Amino acid sequence: MYLTEIASKSLGNNFLSKIFEVHHKHKKDHPSGTALMLGKGIAVGKNKDFFKLIGKKYLNKKYFPYGKKINFNSIRKGEIIGEHEITFSSGKEIITLNHEAFDRALYSEGAFTAAKWLMNKKPGLYSMRDVLNFK
Repeated sequence: MYLTEIASKSLGNNFLSKIFEVHHKHKKDHPSGTALMLGKGIAVGKNKDFFKLIGKKYLNKKYFPYGKKINFNSIRKGEIIGEHEITFSSGKEIITLNHEAFDRALYSEGAFTAAKWLMNKKPGLYSMRDVLNFK
């Protein structure tokens, strides 16, 4: 989310954005929570209200458009762990951020890293942004 926020802020309002995500065929929700979180990163980068920036939500489309708002396309197929792609386009160029998970173990590894990090912290509210030292 932080990288999405940085890209959105740096690129400014001359770039439109959209989010593509793929998950296994058993996943019921769309867009996924992660896709929505990434959309929130775009909104934070633009200093805008995320809920006012949510555009159309597509399911299993080959192509979907950019718009003034953030459009989402969710693909549900096979046993795919998860893939998320954020695309920014100015009409003259496209910038893409992509993450693809191949093994669910990476999620427990991230939780373990966060737990180890928390061991020496004072009680409080922390996020993965704190764990990864993203300010």
